[in-house]
Amino acid sequence: MKVTIKDIAKKAGVSPSSVSLVLNDRPSRISEQKKAEIKQIAKELNYTANQIARSLVTKQTKTFGLIIPDIENIFFSSLAKHIEMQCRIHGYTLIIVNSNDQFENDIALLDLLLSRSVEGIFLIPASASWLKKTELIEKLKQLTVPYILLDRVFSDLSCDKVWFDNEYGAYIAVKYLLENGHRKIACIASSSFINGQFRLNGYLRALKEFNIPIDYNNILTGDYKKESGYLAGQKIINKDVTAIFITNDMMALGFIHSIYEKNKKIPDDYSVISYDNTIYPYLFGVELSSVKQDVKKLSETAFKQLFQKIQKKDNVAKNTCLQPELIARTSVKTIHA
Repeated sequence: MKVTIKDIAKKAGVSPSSVSLVLNDRPSRISEQKKAEIKQIAKELNYTANQIARSLVTKQTKTFGLIIPDIENIFFSSLAKHIEMQCRIHGYTLIIVNSNDQFENDIALLDLLLSRSVEGIFLIPASASWLKKTELIEKLKQLTVPYILLDRVFSDLSCDKVWFDNEYGAYIAVKYLLENGHRKIACIASSSFINGQFRLNGYLRALKEFNIPIDYNNILTGDYKKESGYLAGQKIINKDVTAIFITNDMMALGFIHSIYEKNKKIPDDYSVISYDNTIYPYLFGVELSSVKQDVKKLSETAFKQLFQKIQKKDNVAKNTCLQPELIARTSVKTIHA
């Protein structure tokens, strides 16, 4: 049988309202000795607070919402895990919802989270939302709770943001290939939203810095999903390239599957650098070089900024750009002139 506040009040010889004030740490004239007694009785009876009832008293739901584009993408699922851990540490519950990279879902899920009385929202916009960013920005401006954009951000929206420098990450990856003698470098990219465009820009920037003519036929389009990486791999087999820069890990998985079907090997036939550094522990026979985005740091930084907004300790929109780093492994071989 569930223990209620009335049960505690009866045993402590006080009113239910007094118990509520004590258990919710609200101001009262109750003595410290009596407060301790009430809390001890609650502990002995294994009392568990009704969060809905508590929120009516405290005006706090202790709940955040997180909208991610693709929960099957290891980067986003890992990010969700780390944000949830931060929420739990601070006594908050996290509602995680998946937009499936669709603009309409971003809009619907924002309304859903508001209907659940969340106190704040973490949002990674869908790739499709980039094409309708004016509408999404207008929706965000109407939100009645604090929010923060993660990973994918709009430069023309004044709000809290935390992201990685995608152009720099791609630049250091391709520069590393060039420094190891590669001159014919293909790229599997997705320019349908801003992060993909920045990573493509980094690829182009490195080639231009080394005075390498840009062959746009060596730039293949993907959608950040495994299947598109697989299809790109089928095309790369017929191209005269020695290295491939792949702008996310899920496409890298597809690419590796594709070339292995053709009995090609990494790095003997192709040198490869991926982006995200999330699939390395799950690969067999490939020591994949990759651009690391520190998911733990991203989640901790984002939570801190949003939590400060909730606590009303910082009302200024804060933009934080984090730096990725290249983790070099054995998937890149050196070509000597």
